[in-house]
Amino acid sequence: MLKIKRGDILLIIVLVVLGSAWLLLRQVLESRETVDPAALQAVIQVDGQPYQSIPLSGEEETIEIHTKYGNNTLKVFDGGIQMVYADCPKKISMQMGFISRPGETILCVPNRVYVEIARRGASGPDEDGIDAYIR
Repeated sequence: MLKIKRGDILLIIVLVVLGSAWLLLRQVLESRETVDPAALQAVIQVDGQPYQSIPLSGEEETIEIHTKYGNNTLKVFDGGIQMVYADCPKKISMQMGFISRPGETILCVPNRVYVEIARRGASGPDEDGIDAYIR
């Protein structure tokens, strides 16, 4: 039979407090970051291939995506983008909601649609400066 000692309880409390403080600090720093919608774009990929890049600072716009995998509708408004229609069975991509910050994504797996918010001028996933991988 296991016995929990005072030191074990103290260690658990310290770890929970440190983890909570780290998450709270991260949340506060992210909420203070201001992002200009004019500097952002939504990068859309279908089946791993670039489909379209849309600036988020423009007028309200609806994007229809029709592929052999299925149909999706995206709506650009208020400096962000949202999946408003997907004909996939569980419609998880529609539940991902409105995205408007760099790095946020919407993913529709059955229809192979991937939407990511990126800063304008960024080349996409490889913007960290990696030119090649050597095996």
